Amino acid sequence: MDTAIGATKWVLSKALAPVTDGLLESWAASADLDRNIDALKMELLYAHGMLENAQGMGIRGIALKELLQKLEHLAYGADDVLDELEYFRIQDALKGTYHAADVNVVGPVQGLRINVEHTARHVTSKLVGVAASSGGEQESDPGDHQENDGKQGCLSGVRLCGRWGINSSPPTPANKGSVGNVDSRCMPKVISSARNAAHTFGKHFPCYSNISVHHDNPQAPTKNYDPQTIMSEGASLRDCRIETKELVFNRVQMSQKMMDIVVQLKEVCAKVSIILNLDLLGSSRTRTQEISINRPKTTSEIVEPEFYGRDVQKKKIVDVINSHEYSFNKLNVLPIFGTGGIGKTTFTQHICQQVNSSFQASIWICVSLDFSADRLAQEIVNKIDRVDGEKNNASAEELIQQRLKAKRFLLVLDDVWTYREDEWKKLIALFEKVESKGNFIIVTTRIPMVAEMVRTTNCELQLERLDAAGTMRFFEACVFGNELEPWGKHPAALRETGQEVVRRLKGSPLATKTVGRLLRNQLTLDHWKRVLESKEWEQETSESDIMPALKLSYDFLPFHLKQLFVYCALFPEDYEFDSKELVLWIGLGILHPCDQNRKIEDVGLDHLRELVNYGFFKKDKKKDGRYCYVIHDLLHELATQVSSYECVSICSSSVRSIHISPSVRHLSIIVDDKDVDDRMTFDDYKKDLSALGKRLKVENLRTLMLFGRYHGSFARTFGDLFRTAKGLRTIFLSGASYSMEDILPNFSKTIHLRYLRIKPSDNAGNIELPSMLFRFYHLEIINLENWKGPVSIRNITNLVKLRHYLVPENMPQVHSDISEVGKLKLLSELRRFEVRNDCTGFEVSQLAQLTELGGSLHICNLEKVQEKGGRGKEIRPIHRNHLRELTLEWNMKEDPTREKNVLENLVPHSDLRDLCIRGHGGTSCPTWLGENLLVKNLESLHLADVSWKKFPPLGEFYLSDDKLPNECKCYISSPSFQKNCLKEKGFQNLKRLVFFKIPELKRWAGNQNCGFFFHLEVLIVEHCLKLEELPFSCSTCSQPEQEGADMIWFPRLRELKIVRCPNLRTMPHIPWTRTLSCIEITQAGSNFQKLTYSERTGGKPGLCLEIWPTDSTDSLFWNKLAFYNLSDLKQLIVTNCPPLSLDIIQMLTSLESITISGGSSIVLSPIGREDHVIYQVPVKELRISESGASGKELTQLLSHFPKLTILDIDDCQNITELGVLEQQSGSTQQETKEEEEIVATAEGGLLLLPTQLQKLVLRGCLRLRILPMSAWFCPNLLSSYSGSGSSSCFPFPTSLEELTLRDMEDLTNLRFSHSSKLHTLHLYHSNLSFSLQSTSLTTLIFEDSQEMEPIPEEALLHLTSLQELIFFSCYEMQFLPAGLHTLASIEDLYISGCLQLLPKDSLPSSLQTLEISGCSMKSFPKDGLPSSLQQLQIYHSSELESLPTFSDCLPTSLQKIEIWGCPAIKSVPKDALPSSLQELKIGSCPEIKSLPEDGLPKSLRVLDVSYGNSEELKRQCRSLIGEIPIVRA
Repeated sequence: MDTAIGATKWVLSKALAPVTDGLLESWAASADLDRNIDALKMELLYAHGMLENAQGMGIRGIALKELLQKLEHLAYGADDVLDELEYFRIQDALKGTYHAADVNVVGPVQGLRINVEHTARHVTSKLVGVAASSGGEQESDPGDHQENDGKQGCLSGVRLCGRWGINSSPPTPANKGSVGNVDSRCMPKVISSARNAAHTFGKHFPCYSNISVHHDNPQAPTKNYDPQTIMSEGASLRDCRIETKELVFNRVQMSQKMMDIVVQLKEVCAKVSIILNLDLLGSSRTRTQEISINRPKTTSEIVEPEFYGRDVQKKKIVDVINSHEYSFNKLNVLPIFGTGGIGKTTFTQHICQQVNSSFQASIWICVSLDFSADRLAQEIVNKIDRVDGEKNNASAEELIQQRLKAKRFLLVLDDVWTYREDEWKKLIALFEKVESKGNFIIVTTRIPMVAEMVRTTNCELQLERLDAAGTMRFFEACVFGNELEPWGKHPAALRETGQEVVRRLKGSPLATKTVGRLLRNQLTLDHWKRVLESKEWEQETSESDIMPALKLSYDFLPFHLKQLFVYCALFPEDYEFDSKELVLWIGLGILHPCDQNRKIEDVGLDHLRELVNYGFFKKDKKKDGRYCYVIHDLLHELATQVSSYECVSICSSSVRSIHISPSVRHLSIIVDDKDVDDRMTFDDYKKDLSALGKRLKVENLRTLMLFGRYHGSFARTFGDLFRTAKGLRTIFLSGASYSMEDILPNFSKTIHLRYLRIKPSDNAGNIELPSMLFRFYHLEIINLENWKGPVSIRNITNLVKLRHYLVPENMPQVHSDISEVGKLKLLSELRRFEVRNDCTGFEVSQLAQLTELGGSLHICNLEKVQEKGGRGKEIRPIHRNHLRELTLEWNMKEDPTREKNVLENLVPHSDLRDLCIRGHGGTSCPTWLGENLLVKNLESLHLADVSWKKFPPLGEFYLSDDKLPNECKCYISSPSFQKNCLKEKGFQNLKRLVFFKIPELKRWAGNQNCGFFFHLEVLIVEHCLKLEELPFSCSTCSQPEQEGADMIWFPRLRELKIVRCPNLRTMPHIPWTRTLSCIEITQAGSNFQKLTYSERTGGKPGLCLEIWPTDSTDSLFWNKLAFYNLSDLKQLIVTNCPPLSLDIIQMLTSLESITISGGSSIVLSPIGREDHVIYQVPVKELRISESGASGKELTQLLSHFPKLTILDIDDCQNITELGVLEQQSGSTQQETKEEEEIVATAEGGLLLLPTQLQKLVLRGCLRLRILPMSAWFCPNLLSSYSGSGSSSCFPFPTSLEELTLRDMEDLTNLRFSHSSKLHTLHLYHSNLSFSLQSTSLTTLIFEDSQEMEPIPEEALLHLTSLQELIFFSCYEMQFLPAGLHTLASIEDLYISGCLQLLPKDSLPSSLQTLEISGCSMKSFPKDGLPSSLQQLQIYHSSELESLPTFSDCLPTSLQKIEIWGCPAIKSVPKDALPSSLQELKIGSCPEIKSLPEDGLPKSLRVLDVSYGNSEELKRQCRSLIGEIPIVRA
């Protein structure tokens, strides 16, 4: 072999003799690649250890800072080199090549071949370069697809401009500014950043371990994944076809680059080491010790005499201390916690002042960071008065016992930071021996975890920010002192600026105090605005200022949490993080598992919980029930400050002023809606973003985040700015509306990419994924959860490091279409897997290779599983400890025996939480779910369409062909059942149980010993057509029928759903427990056709009960409901139900809304009783439709609703007369007599309206007539009023604000002159001839008036306040009302479905909005639109051929034109687009091919042609992106 190697060397030397010098240099570089990797590794580890020793030592020095910046720069460069090397080794594994391989592994012959090939390639490329420089340009090798850039990186195939600029020195004092300006206090931050870089590159080495510093947990070696190991079947992947050209590896250049970095590292490390050794000799304190020493000591003396905005919380704590509940306890610990500067100490000082008189001893101790029981005990002793008879040498414990003895005491432990259980117990033990009772310890802390651990009472207080009013009062006190009228002497503009300052302070008392100190000495508008715009209070450095106070919390964090926290500065304020979303930390490479068996995702969740416990994140529950995490208020500003060395977040307000460090590698840009409000603002921001290229080293960026739904408007600007961004690891695009190459022209070269998330904007069309995406072998997370278009999966198995591939909820097939998914060994979640036997790569055995699989997994088509050997042990693919949700589905039932065996072998792990089995054709449940129960920790079990005769241990199950026992099975069961149902043997935490479509199930009986019953929260039974009995519905058992009865079944149940179980015999009283908050019963039993009970969807919150009974319902129907458990009910909807009893209604003490439909009557009232008026229910809304109830009955019901404001009556023909319930005070005897006559005449049809009514809707009451408020009688609503007094009649309550009348055929002479509060009148399908003498009316609506007569001009004369006029479906109306132009206040006119509309005269001069829909006009009259018009909207006018035009001399304020569904319009002339236009929307106008060629108005900010238009028009508009702020095409 040696002879062959020598011969090869000789042949090669002879062949390359002309370039001997270059040959030797290149050969050495290629052959020494592996040696250089080791050398680089050693230097990096040396630097790593050096920084590890320096971390936390408080080292300072300007020169050292410069050197560390240089070291960090080299570290990042080394990371890029090693990362690129790993990229090509993965590519080798995929292609079966060895270009980047270790020659010691591949063998001497293969190693020699590799070195020869790369040496020759490198020398040849140098010769080509020389020839090109001397003899003109030469074409590069097309196989390498190189760019003749000159700045060549380590890849000959990719000229990464500036990527390998390691030789370039970092900024020096000469080019950066005076060295003296460098703040020495930044040194710990610099060291942290440099060591962060060490974390980044250290992960490339198997021996690398995390840095352990103060407060860090010991770290075990990190889990590393060798690409060769991951791609064990690399040779079989040679048939992979990647459409885009591969990148070519330059082994020689890679080796040379490593040698250069090693040389520079040695030089810099030597200098840094010397300085660090000198500094360490003179420094013995850690950063934490410095914090502890410098913390100011607090006392019980009140510093702030006035107290603002905390009265409610103060009363709560004082009441707890003075309550009898805790007076018998020896010791009560009450924590008060909140972020720094929120006012915990001040609050506690005021508490002590108020309650001190209740204690014989009050002690205040400032704890700070040093929580030592011995130290604290000695301090406490020093604060307690001496007593007679003390021993001279007594211990602190003995002195505390002697001095306190029988005294009731209050101890305040202020500013507690750390918690060690042993020290806490040791301290508490000193006071537990005190004889007195009712003692309190108040603990104040920033850390929620400490508060939770020390609490012994049911009360704890989290101090949140002050409300706006409290902050303003405190602000005024800080600025103006005790002035009674602080703003009286100052201009209004100063107060407005002060209000904006207060809004920015976010309710922080300490921030308010800091700002007050800045503003009070110079009460001028210019000074206040300068402070506001610069946020000057955030730059104050005194210990009593807000930012230093908050930074103490940051300094106290362990190093690994600091890393995570600072990156949050890249997100907008108040950003809601989802727990899954924080896998971003994985993409940033800052999560390091300390346990080989732990998933990196679990580590991230633990760190998230730690940040919550330390008070940096707040966990909030969203409306949909999911949890999110939000950074506490001003802590976001803190993150921005402490991360400014490496992270910067830019918005329009800061883009010019923000300092951008040369070391910045993580960037976010936020585009707010206000940035595209107008063209000037848009153009200014665009220029400012373009100028960033001169201040930002884009080539150094590792993270890029773009936020804002309109940030795509700046795509061209971003494309120019990020042209050299090729080192990105993390990309997050929130609100994308463009292709990736639009903002990253060199996206194909971002081979370091780990994390990619694209969240399209709401109006974005289909965005195509880049074709080269699946060539980025380092990708770990692809997040397309909000994707709208098709998702490609071709070549996805090339991404051997992929952990998360998140797709929309409605697109699980993206996962199931992945062939050979087993190659993605690190994949953490696979939502769906379809077994196929018609092609390879979809065998269930693929799942066995996914060792990291977690989350949820749905396996379908299991009938296609092919058993192999014996009992098919090869198909056990899902025994993974990380899996939480599992669905096993058979789409058809074929062979029961085979299906039984398949399910038996699909054994999940014992910690599985959710299990669903659907369509299984076997005869019994698997043993791991039955007699040998393995999944005891299940929280959810869903069984659907199974053919089992043997079920899991959930009770006794009887099928239709079983012989049913005579005795009741609810309380008597077989011994085997009792044995399996015991909590220790059965399911221990089952919370959700679903039975769906089990057709033969007849009876399910339970036992009170069945443990899972007591944990169950959700029970769903659907489509069990033969089911007769449930555990709570046995007809032979006595069920509790009265309030307070002991219901043992499902005591924690909160959701019950029973659908299509028609043979179910009985049901318990609904709801039988107050925990039930969501119920649906449909076609179940003989009582309910449908019953729903749940939170109202939309609108106001609260519980709603909706009932549809069966046809056989009788008067006993209401006994089926447990009204005593419905005291929280807000809305009741009943349809075709028996009459309600007033006894029932009065039990619903929270009821606000009632809807009654159908039925012959409404209520069963105690007519013979005189005390029925005692029923008072807080109902505010009542809707009655299609009811046979009489007016008298409804009047009686309304008398029990004193708060009723909305009444809606529809199609109630027995209500024949309408009047107003008059107040009796002041009425004459004659008036009373006439009213009695009216009531007698009504014969039960009279409805008297309550006087407090605000909204009334009358529909379809054809027999209705009106009784006016005054004594005279109006015989019929359909006739005109008579008598001289008729003109003063308003036949409704004077409190009425909204009135809707429908199907009233004649409203002649109906007058509204006395309706001072009526502002909205809606007339539907009614004649419009009447007098509208109302000066209060603001909205008038005519709808579906078939026989429309022209409204006389005098009818509109009195509508002096009318602002909105609507004509809808008035098909016979040919003209707008004459005199409409005289209405000086009208602003909005809507006309829809009025086919023959032609205006007779001009429109009102005050008109601002005109909307026309479904009208048959062909054009607008010339100059027919007023100059005041701001919005013109035209919809579905198929005959309209042209738009209105505006002459140049006619002034106009038109800002918005919207055209939709007008196919006859073929063009948009320039004079139809006024110079004031800001928004133009065109939809479904396919004949419009283009917009004016000579330009659109320069004021235009929104151009939307995205729906139903020609491609020519869309193409033209897309070319305007970047010129017009918002373009949707």
